[in-house]
Amino acid sequence: MQIKGDYTVPAPRERVWEYFTTPELLQQCIPGCEALKPLGDDKFKATIKVGVAMIKGVYQGSVQIERKEPPSAYRLGVQGESKIGFVNGTCDFTLEEAGENQTSVSLAGDLTVGGRLARVGQRVMGSASKMMIGKFFSEVEQLAKSEAGT
Repeated sequence: MQIKGDYTVPAPRERVWEYFTTPELLQQCIPGCEALKPLGDDKFKATIKVGVAMIKGVYQGSVQIERKEPPSAYRLGVQGESKIGFVNGTCDFTLEEAGENQTSVSLAGDLTVGGRLARVGQRVMGSASKMMIGKFFSEVEQLAKSEAGT
């Protein structure tokens, strides 16, 4: 399944880069992320609680930051397994200045899902992935606003 989107974050590009690449900040922004522990070389052990329709599970896996071009681009790789299935994917992020204290973020990636989670259907998975990405950017925006004091 392909994922893509364009978002605007109310913060300077360098700060948005920090949100996306600092483990503590990234953990705050990933929906359902219960733990993100460094394994070295921009790789992290992750525990993420996810639910799609009536199917819910806790995924154990990894998150890796690759192809870093600070502060303008990077790739985020994810891999996880649970009792209900697996998820593997990569997503390329591009960050561009979009005015004073504004950053435009474009993302494009591929996601593979298997097990019971995949059986809920492509239409539901597409909606669920959009919802998760939307929650991620909502958390990033809230973090930016709290830092700005608004």
